[in-house]
Amino acid sequence: MVEVAIMVLARVGTERRHWNHHKRRGPAPLRKDDITSVPAVLYGLAAVAMVVGALTVRVESTLSAVGTFALFGLLLPAFAANSVMVMATHGRPETVTRWQRGLAWTVAAGGGLVSAGLVG
Repeated sequence: MVEVAIMVLARVGTERRHWNHHKRRGPAPLRKDDITSVPAVLYGLAAVAMVVGALTVRVESTLSAVGTFALFGLLLPAFAANSVMVMATHGRPETVTRWQRGLAWTVAAGGGLVSAGLVG
């Protein structure tokens, strides 16, 4: 729920920037303003955390469990982590500060770990 709420808030901000540009009240949004344009490091952090979580909880190796892990343990945490950076920098990843990057990494790793509890 929290990850989806973060993604929705980031998307609303992105749409607002697009609308302001359309009404000639702001600059054109950048390509990196999209919450699905995720840096590979966030996917990696979520994947490592997901594997660590899966090793601590007994999980069946079914196609359904793997699909659920991919959604809740990889995609959603990475998208939510990238949404944190998009909201913090208004779509300008080159302006990310150390604490903002740390917060995004925490969201990615935390989401990956929590996914084991959801699937297990």
